[in-house]
Amino acid sequence: EKNPAWKGGISPRSMNSREYKTWRMGVFLRDNFTCQFCRIRGIYLEAHHIKEWCDFPDLRFDISNGITLCKECHNLTKKGRYKK
Repeated sequence: EKNPAWKGGISPRSMNSREYKTWRMGVFLRDNFTCQFCRIRGIYLEAHHIKEWCDFPDLRFDISNGITLCKECHNLTKKGRYKK
């Protein structure tokens, strides 16, 4: 409870929730199961929040706040190195 990251026992991500899974699939369908950076299909994909999960709770499950990325491209966004 004394940790600055403590959120009162609430998980910051509910990636096992039905709402999250529906959002994720909606992003994949809209993007035709294609990485939107490198345009590759047929590989492992991840749904990325354009506006961060923790800073924009109202947009967490808004499909327009998601983008489909392959694992490699998604890792680049975490480091802030990808420039489109």
